[in-house]
Amino acid sequence: MKDLQQCRQEIDEIDQQIMTLFEKRMNVAKSVIEYKMANGLEIFQPEREKEVIRKNLKRLDNQNLESYARCFVQDMMTISKAYQSDLLPLSNDDTYATEFVKDPVVGFQGVDGAFSQNAVENFFGAGTKNIGFPEFEDVYIALEKGDIDYGVLPIENSLTGSINDNYDLIRKYGFYIVGETAVPVSQCLMALPGTKMEDIKKVYSHPQGLAQSSDFFFNHRYMEPMPYKDTAMAARYVERSKDMTKAAIASPLAAQLYHLDILQSNIQNDKSNMTRFMVISKKLISKEDNDKVSVIFTLPHEVGALYNMLQIIQQSQINLVRIESRPIKSQNWQYYFYIDFEGNINEERVKRALVKMRANSTTLRILGNYKRA
Repeated sequence: MKDLQQCRQEIDEIDQQIMTLFEKRMNVAKSVIEYKMANGLEIFQPEREKEVIRKNLKRLDNQNLESYARCFVQDMMTISKAYQSDLLPLSNDDTYATEFVKDPVVGFQGVDGAFSQNAVENFFGAGTKNIGFPEFEDVYIALEKGDIDYGVLPIENSLTGSINDNYDLIRKYGFYIVGETAVPVSQCLMALPGTKMEDIKKVYSHPQGLAQSSDFFFNHRYMEPMPYKDTAMAARYVERSKDMTKAAIASPLAAQLYHLDILQSNIQNDKSNMTRFMVISKKLISKEDNDKVSVIFTLPHEVGALYNMLQIIQQSQINLVRIESRPIKSQNWQYYFYIDFEGNINEERVKRALVKMRANSTTLRILGNYKRA
């Protein structure tokens, strides 16, 4: 058996050889990227990487080391791609707008009195021309057809989490996030004038509104929660029903618009409940003071793929503020990843990070660069 000192000496000697070979390999990697740029060749080739791994694994004498060797070779290529990415010239992409259109028409999901309508006015100002649509996707269709200039849609609630439909729809339609705003959620129980709490049998609201008020229903078990398309639509339904056994959970504005009495205010579980809304557009808008970037990407189905992406963000000194995954419907157990991080797409560190992220993903698209709410 070798003693510890001898083992350490041998490791030092091997490390010296490794560093010499590492430097030599990186110099060759530089020559490769220079050749590809000069000849207009594809910079990063995933199939070539797989072949490199297969070839090197066959060179092992001790096959028990295969899983470790795979990680070693993969890490070596990841480092090589990061170095090559830093050698690529940064392009100036001027294909984005820098200002919003004047006097826009803005779409939202719901009817007058919806929280989404409040979000429209929060972002664009009171008096902005707005149109309500029955479903989330109707807003996207209207934007695609040019019937509206922007859409305002919920993306996340502080209590119940992500609104997954809108993650899927923005990818489906290929639109951009150009802004965000947060709206305090004050869920109010409302009914026809003269209704008493004990008269109520059914309470209508959007599933999110019902979920956010679960504690209230636990304490009022004689009331049955009834899912409805939208909180404001639920208020309108109750007003039109003329049924004093029915109530709605919606905003104070909805109660005012549909002439309902508020029987109890702020029945949501979390009194600091907020919903974050995104502003979507057919065109990317980026201003100098924008400080948040949203990206969607897919990854090769291999060990360490997501780790490599997160490591790029960390090494680029970029603060990751959110990550979300959604299943790829055509491919079982594979996912789209959405990330939000601080920065501006005109910053060199962000540009470099995006180049490296593209090199380590199968697809990547910038969803938006906007001012954080």
